[in-house]
Amino acid sequence: MASKGENAEKIKASSYPSWYNSNKLVESTENNFLVYGAAISGDSASVIDKAMDRAGSELQSSVSDRLEDIRSEALVEQGSESGLDSSHFLIALRKADKAVPYLLEKQKEEVISVEGQESYRGFVQVSVSKEELIERIDKRLSGYDKAWKAMKTSKAFQNF
Repeated sequence: MASKGENAEKIKASSYPSWYNSNKLVESTENNFLVYGAAISGDSASVIDKAMDRAGSELQSSVSDRLEDIRSEALVEQGSESGLDSSHFLIALRKADKAVPYLLEKQKEEVISVEGQESYRGFVQVSVSKEELIERIDKRLSGYDKAWKAMKTSKAFQNF
């Protein structure tokens, strides 16, 4: 006989599509980021758009964190002469994640009616090409060639 906790886990697991990774909303592959988003809405037509917005927000946050980690490591590796600690570059780098929403490519979607309620749960999996994202960030940081080049050529950037 299943315990109460086991039943709760089965219910929780079955409330997501089999392809949806609720444990890791942003996955990094060699060439892409795979991102998962979910939303609830009373409107089945708009719930996927809301899930897409959520996935975009998750990736923006992840990209921002990754870029800051890379910058910090590259600064240690290359020193202040690289320009990586310039206040103007730091501000521009913090805005670089704004390139993300334009690159979201929907891979999978699913809408599930919430039983006993007049609402829907929407789920998406989106993909973003790392190459395209880096090109977009290149454009956003074009005025900071020295620092951005130092970052891109650092050992830390290999983990982007």
